Amino acid sequence: MEGISLADLYKFDEIYWVPQDKSESQLAESPAVVLEEEAIAAVKPKVSTPWVVVGQIAEAELSRLKLIFSAPPLVLGPSDWSVYTPSDEEPSFTEFLKETSAKRYIFIGQQPAVWQGELPTTEIDTIESKLVYFFPRYISSLTDAEKTLKMAFWNALKEMKG
Repeated sequence: MEGISLADLYKFDEIYWVPQDKSESQLAESPAVVLEEEAIAAVKPKVSTPWVVVGQIAEAELSRLKLIFSAPPLVLGPSDWSVYTPSDEEPSFTEFLKETSAKRYIFIGQQPAVWQGELPTTEIDTIESKLVYFFPRYISSLTDAEKTLKMAFWNALKEMKG
């Protein structure tokens, strides 16, 4: 790695000034940063498949979902479903549903705090003319002893397909 001269690091030392160190006249001379409206506007979630799985999906979970979605009677191809990883800055739950085009939503595992209380737990619900199912656990975390939970998830997916 090439060395950087210490003088070059402090070439523009005025950007390191703390506002408390500046006088009122110096603050007035400082250029103001104007943010464009486009930069402020929230980025809309991108979902282009009829089915979407929403959650922090790791490789183990993704491989389980691929098996589930490729088994009869579901049999969904790669263009039929996608995974959406939510961020902490998501719009409200109903806004998220309005802004995305999928018809069937499967929310798995931990979801953003802004959605807590709005998600229907382990029941299929129709919201904004879309089928919504929330399963609070990851399929990959279920043990053999939790076969009833696995069956509940599988049966809900079959019901959504219908």
